[in-house]
Amino acid sequence: MTKRLFVASLILGLAVAGCGRDAQEKLTEKLIEKGMGGDGSVADVDVSGDKIAYTATDAEGKRSRVRIEGEQVTIAGEDGTVAYQAGGDGKLPQGFPEDAFVYPGAKIATSMSFPQGVNVAFETKDAVATVVAKYAAEMKAKGWNEKSTMKVDEVNMASYEKGKRTASVIVQEQNGVTQINLTINATEE
Repeated sequence: MTKRLFVASLILGLAVAGCGRDAQEKLTEKLIEKGMGGDGSVADVDVSGDKIAYTATDAEGKRSRVRIEGEQVTIAGEDGTVAYQAGGDGKLPQGFPEDAFVYPGAKIATSMSFPQGVNVAFETKDAVATVVAKYAAEMKAKGWNEKSTMKVDEVNMASYEKGKRTASVIVQEQNGVTQINLTINATEE
């Protein structure tokens, strides 16, 4: 599936330059379909403006439906749906649990939902130590049990558990911005 997204993104970028809009769309569709066919996959591609939608069937007959629109990618298949949002539109992903702490004032850089959980990358100007302390206090206040903490170089990591779910928080500074990566998963039984 990653190969398909890479091929689609690369070809879309190449096709946008050059010819008229209708010709670009048709050329892009054909190039993506051809590029995906090498491993026995079959693709039906529709390109319209800044939207790409395609259904791919792999050599074993498994189907995936992919939709790329602006900074949003959605992939739906037999195992569920994965949705990725880049650029941070200020929204938490669908299914984000209400009992997970969201750092106040932090900007959403990316978000993803997948069948077992969610992942959100936040950015804030607050100091790393402040963010780490706030997460430790607030996750506990929301009923999460801290399972582990670790600091490797400048990367702070903590894991939490609540019922049949786990949460991991990774906090680090990069280029003057504190980055927070929060992942919440349903644990396997």
